[in-house]
Amino acid sequence: MFRLTPLIAACSALMLSACATQDFVKQSVAPVQTSVDELGTRVQAQDDGLKALGGRVQGGEARIQALEKDAAARAQAFANLPKPPTLLMSTMLTDDKIKFSSGRAHLTDAAGRELDQLVAKLKADNQPVFVEIQGHTDATGSDAGNQQLGLQRAEAVRLHLARAGLPLARMATISYGESAPLADNNSREGRSTNRRVQLIVMR
Repeated sequence: MFRLTPLIAACSALMLSACATQDFVKQSVAPVQTSVDELGTRVQAQDDGLKALGGRVQGGEARIQALEKDAAARAQAFANLPKPPTLLMSTMLTDDKIKFSSGRAHLTDAAGRELDQLVAKLKADNQPVFVEIQGHTDATGSDAGNQQLGLQRAEAVRLHLARAGLPLARMATISYGESAPLADNNSREGRSTNRRVQLIVMR
């Protein structure tokens, strides 16, 4: 009986020591485990952030590619646009050549010869051209009447050019009436200068 007591005491001491060690380990490990858990949470949050950032980057790259594609399409469309016509010559057919009488749109023989020379030059160049025929008047009469008279003068020139061989589809007429005078309408000479047709030849 007395021999077992020291053994029991030793076992009890070992058990108490083991419990104390377990408590110590728990107390020591618990903060570390908490730190590890927090670190894992932060790492996971960073992973989620990186994934989200990756998605935004991919979306941004897709938008950039779409913009580049759209810009390339616009550039190609612009390159395919027809080039604007360039001015080849401008010929002023004033009253001393065309001989428009006041209020009249009739072309004289001298005017016809002047226009025939222009057609011969354009045919010799053998290049497709577009001719804008601008009719002008002096300030005598009403604005509406002069607008109509300017158009009649331009049309008279267009018809003569067509008979001489210029395609009608390559000519257009416009009337400026009395709105664009070259000289003072208060003098006879000025009014004569303003009764004119101007031809703009473009290629």
